[in-house]
Amino acid sequence: MEQIDLLKLRIPNKYDNEEKYTNTLEALLEDTKNIALSNLYPFEDWSEMELPKKYYNWQIRASIELFHFLGYEGIKSYSENGLSFSRMEDGISADLLDELMPNAGTIKKTTLQDEESSKETNND
Repeated sequence: MEQIDLLKLRIPNKYDNEEKYTNTLEALLEDTKNIALSNLYPFEDWSEMELPKKYYNWQIRASIELFHFLGYEGIKSYSENGLSFSRMEDGISADLLDELMPNAGTIKKTTLQDEESSKETNND
């Protein structure tokens, strides 16, 4: 089942127009994909990457969170009659964002022996 179909199972159509509903869900999927990739690969150009399959469930849950905040963009916190809520700037909760583990490079230690064996291999 595709992501859009899974999202349709979780978010009911509240629009009069099926095309507007589908376009909204596709935009949510695209937004959450970009948020995930920018967090997963902060030091790489992720603009042409696809979201790894292991994050598909995360993408659905993040899309649902963004859907519930449609129309409330720009509001960081709100309080009325003793009820209040706060959210991250991009509309996704900190708990959900914490599930994304950034891909970071590691520093490799090289020794003189490693460099010499590398030179010998290249000379062959």
